Amino acid sequence: MKKIILSVAVATMALTTAAAALEDIKVNGQAKLWYETNNGGTNGMFNKDGASGEVVFKLGVTGKQGNVGFGATVYQTSTMGLEGTLVSGVRSPSQGLTGDGEMYTGEMYITAPVGAKTLLKVGKQELDTPLAFTERWNATPNTFNAAVAINNSIDNLTVVAAFVGQGNTGEVVSRYAGTSVYALGALYKNDALAVNVWGYELSSLAKAVWFDASLKAGPVALKGVAVQMMPAASGVDDTTAFALQAKMKVASVNLYAAASTVSDGNTGSMAVGNTATANKKDKLGTDGVYTDGRYVSIPGSTAFKIKASGKLAGTGLALQYINNSNDVTPAQGDMSEIDLIVSKKLGDFNMKAILMHRDGEVGASSMADGDAQQHVRVIASVNF
Repeated sequence: MKKIILSVAVATMALTTAAAALEDIKVNGQAKLWYETNNGGTNGMFNKDGASGEVVFKLGVTGKQGNVGFGATVYQTSTMGLEGTLVSGVRSPSQGLTGDGEMYTGEMYITAPVGAKTLLKVGKQELDTPLAFTERWNATPNTFNAAVAINNSIDNLTVVAAFVGQGNTGEVVSRYAGTSVYALGALYKNDALAVNVWGYELSSLAKAVWFDASLKAGPVALKGVAVQMMPAASGVDDTTAFALQAKMKVASVNLYAAASTVSDGNTGSMAVGNTATANKKDKLGTDGVYTDGRYVSIPGSTAFKIKASGKLAGTGLALQYINNSNDVTPAQGDMSEIDLIVSKKLGDFNMKAILMHRDGEVGASSMADGDAQQHVRVIASVNF
């Protein structure tokens, strides 16, 4: 017994010494319920065959020792055993269904200064660049194994250099798009104007350039986007895309409108969406919940989006309409979508419901000509 007590005492002293060497230790967490159902095909609304869901527990910690910082995030996902009864499966961190009960590390990184004005961040982490970024629409986000250097030597200018070696979707880690990604960004911002320029080298796939500029014109905030994807394969056309976004506030209502167009290209031409998730989402500003980057960012697409949002009696309300047309790729052709998004805080719980109506006219996705589908998504979360 004395030996056991002594061992516990030694272990406690070791942990206390280690903790004393660390600073600014912060722990955060979240519990989330993610559920969606639809009536597409032979599915019935709220039938298990047309439903997916997941319960996610997230635990994160950040801290530092001297100038070196660190962060880690762990996820545990499960249907709580309800697959096959209320849902057909869980949501994978990338998209679609997968097996139950994943536990994996979403982030594990360190940060360290390199010189007076440069910070280096290395490890598994979330990213936010226009053509390679973390998506948070799903039950859990995707992350990256990457090294990122951020420099602020010049006033109003941030320079970002990144190497992305792998993408992480849940417990599955793979070589990024079958290759490696190098990105260099210059981000300028003053009181009147913001300009962002990014260059990408997707080693064996393509080169890409992204440009966006934002400014205020009276009560209206404007943003323009231009993108070019230049595939490495011979005989494949470059893809060029343009988008314009505008938003303003009228009384207590936020108004938003956007339009985008992507050049036609030929076989092998690339989309301008998120290269980390096969273009699931994009930064053009015209995507909806399902009429997203796999529609609006692919070659031949022309899309527009209008949205109104605000609060009524403490409840957040948003109504948006998205329309996409594409004569080049019939499988991702004409599609319209109407989304009603309702959010409300109930005690410590954050509640969100999304009601979707989709109408496909050219066999988009699994929908036959003229078919329509309805989806209901509910997300409840509590932060701790």
